[in-house]
Amino acid sequence: AAQDPQEGDTSRSALQGREEEEATEVYVIYAEDVSVKSQADAINELLDTIVSDKSTIYASEVNDKVNGKDMWTLFWGASLTASQAEKIRADPNVGGITKSVTTYDPTMSVTVDAAASLEKRDSGITRQRNAAEEMKFLSQPYHLELRNFNDYVYDGTAGSGVTVYISDSGANLDNIEFKYGANVGQRVRWLFGQGGGPVQNTDKVDLHPTGHGTCMLCKVTGNKFGVAKRVNPVVARAVQQSSESFLDTIRQIRADFLPIYNRDPRRARAILNLSWGFEDTKYALGDDELVRTRWINEFRDILKELISMGVAIVVPTGNAPGPNFPINQYPQLFKGQSGNDGIPELIVVGGVEVYDDKTGDLWPRGRVRTDDNNVDIDVYAPSYLINCADNKGGLRNRLEVTAHKLIFVPAASQVSGLGAYFLGLSSLEKTLHDDDGRQRVIKLKKQIVTSAWARNNDQKDIKAIWNTEDPGTCRPPPKSSDSSVGQPCQVSSTTATGNDLTIMGDCYITTVTPTVKDNPTGEPQCSCADGAIAGVGVTQVMGTTYSWCQTSGPPVYPTGMLTVTSAPPSTPEEEPEEPEEPEEPEKPEGKCNKDDASPLNIGGGDCE
Repeated sequence: AAQDPQEGDTSRSALQGREEEEATEVYVIYAEDVSVKSQADAINELLDTIVSDKSTIYASEVNDKVNGKDMWTLFWGASLTASQAEKIRADPNVGGITKSVTTYDPTMSVTVDAAASLEKRDSGITRQRNAAEEMKFLSQPYHLELRNFNDYVYDGTAGSGVTVYISDSGANLDNIEFKYGANVGQRVRWLFGQGGGPVQNTDKVDLHPTGHGTCMLCKVTGNKFGVAKRVNPVVARAVQQSSESFLDTIRQIRADFLPIYNRDPRRARAILNLSWGFEDTKYALGDDELVRTRWINEFRDILKELISMGVAIVVPTGNAPGPNFPINQYPQLFKGQSGNDGIPELIVVGGVEVYDDKTGDLWPRGRVRTDDNNVDIDVYAPSYLINCADNKGGLRNRLEVTAHKLIFVPAASQVSGLGAYFLGLSSLEKTLHDDDGRQRVIKLKKQIVTSAWARNNDQKDIKAIWNTEDPGTCRPPPKSSDSSVGQPCQVSSTTATGNDLTIMGDCYITTVTPTVKDNPTGEPQCSCADGAIAGVGVTQVMGTTYSWCQTSGPPVYPTGMLTVTSAPPSTPEEEPEEPEEPEEPEKPEGKCNKDDASPLNIGGGDCE
């Protein structure tokens, strides 16, 4: 007599029939040893046998040597019943299995060869007029106070030809930041990091509720708020808020960069921005400790190999609910680990404020180094109350960039943009070059760190980024159509010693008496001994008004100040009007939940 399948039949079809009646959930599976191919093959066969719906199976395959050792499949994802999951757990080839965690948000808190397509020479100074405070901050030299100038100044190469990978939640390219200027939206390439379950949601969007990835792309290379406006961005979108999905973006980035590296191992370089982090807890990585260990080890190995190929990796310290909370997330923790486990080349970025009287002050809700984590913070960048493109108002037809109190971590993405900016300068080519990829990363990190300086004398250890340009420079602009053509360089301040006039600035000053003449705009100009036409400077020294000429010349900053030792020139009949004080930037509005302790949330709170 035929057996009742619900009582005695243990055939494969009967077992599957009963299991299909159970509810399924997405699980992630890791091999006992990722370097053993036979284990990967066995797990593939196991899943093919057990899983009813084969379309739900995803394998994050590397199938290559990584960091000097074999790496086959990082993880598998599949929709399983509880009983199917237990059968997989019992297999000796399986190192760990856990339900996929998608409720933890790690962000709160063109095939272009980068080595071969750099600009051949620096393009000259470009001025972004009336820039936001955090943009001015980036080109603020030692001798200027932020309130005394209005422009963001940068070399016109602006990172041209440099690849920047942004592993994040995607990007909303309909935002106005990506449609004007250098039109970054037309240059973006996409990669998609999958998690557990079937391949899904490969739309070119940003589904994060506040547009985290959109903001990161904006701060790297946006038209108005980006540091390096001509880079080649690659958006590696994690399609889920799961650790596996983000790990898969890193796998995809490695696969994308490997051909670039193989074409020219001595010159290949790129930037990887990781403005997120995962705690080693069940809430972030799952309830199986073996799974967490394998995720951390695989993540570490791929990052170390990327660095060995010349990819500089930038990460933020992370957000905290209050002052003095320790750095507690990966990849940040890799930097403080010893021996082969450590990645000292990581560039760890803290946050500073830029508005009001707090310019350069440490943002107190960034996480910090402790003796337990041993993670030193390398450099700081603006992070709070700054402008950024966001995802409000839908995924399309964004008409404006919204200024608001950010709930994410834009500090790291600005450093990523600065790294790309330095890589694009031919004047730094010899300084940053090395035949060894890891040494290229170390040299770039040194350039970023040593060019930074403390804006607040009371916080001299808080050294924030500077692009080494100067709003007072006399370098000519890159194109005749640039708005700065024909405009005088601005000298910040003067001091007097006896009969000598010392001018603090970046321009050579002539000592001859200028001849003032009219021009079509009605603004005073003067002709100098070398035939240059420039603005008239008017200076009060010990109660007497003097005028002098500004003219182009090789930059001398930061070697010292310029001194006029001859008698100051005579005063013109009419002094030029004092320029109006720039308007204070409009403060971002919004309501914040200051108690929100989401990971990597330097901005603090869920702000609308």
